Amino acid sequence: MLIRSRSLPADAILLRLPVAGPGWAMDLPAVPDGAEVTVTLGHPDLLPPDTGSARDRGYRIVGAASEQRPLGSVVDLLVAGELREVAPAWWDTVLRRAARAFDLRLGPVQQVLDAELAVHAAALEA
Repeated sequence: MLIRSRSLPADAILLRLPVAGPGWAMDLPAVPDGAEVTVTLGHPDLLPPDTGSARDRGYRIVGAASEQRPLGSVVDLLVAGELREVAPAWWDTVLRRAARAFDLRLGPVQQVLDAELAVHAAALEA
């Protein structure tokens, strides 16, 4: 039985966005109002040469899929409900770019994405 980490927002949605390469953060709108979202990379090659620029835009990279289990040219953004409410224009923009959206309130989603969510949870607990 999956036990959800207390650090994951109960209303979080994990967005999976296709990206072209390590410059992906500059192609996304900055997270507004100094907020931050955690990001996992679908493959280690998507790590930007300068992670500070991604962080300055509100994207905190917390891990990458292993080379044994790559997800491809995607990034996963963990977005809490509060951010979606206070920044609806930003949310709409990133949601439209997403290939998939996983609502963590659904138990099966948590089970299927357990490995990816564990990386986000560990970062939020730090």
